[in-house]
Amino acid sequence: MHVRAADARDLGTLASLVDGHALFARYGIEPTALERALAAGIAAGDVVLTAEADGRMLGLAWWSPRGGFARSPYLRLLVVARDAVGRGTGAALMDAFEAAAFAAAADAFALVTMDNDAARRFYARRGYAEVGQLPDYVREGITEVVLRKRRPG
Repeated sequence: MHVRAADARDLGTLASLVDGHALFARYGIEPTALERALAAGIAAGDVVLTAEADGRMLGLAWWSPRGGFARSPYLRLLVVARDAVGRGTGAALMDAFEAAAFAAAADAFALVTMDNDAARRFYARRGYAEVGQLPDYVREGITEVVLRKRRPG
């Protein structure tokens, strides 16, 4: 598996990873709008990474270098193709995100949906602590959990 920075040619394929995914449907995230948002994020200085294997894009990590309280890297979105879950795609993307994040700052942040138990376990295994909750922040009726990881060492 190879992780690299995505470019404009990749965004449509990456955005299609959310198509038909129940979690993203709850947020109203659909591929066309996500593609536009990813392009706008890159134009504003955000980073979009893609994980590839055998010529196929298996996931994306979108992060803002100072999106966490205008101070720390903030992981805006982590998406893994449904048929690639459990195969190291998310871990590879997180390794790349954290390497860049902790080269620049002492903390990294993310949000995860309260009822997304698999994602909460994934982040906990990576050393993220749940430091707060934000009810109705991103979408009415959904509670987000604020995650923070401090630079190791």
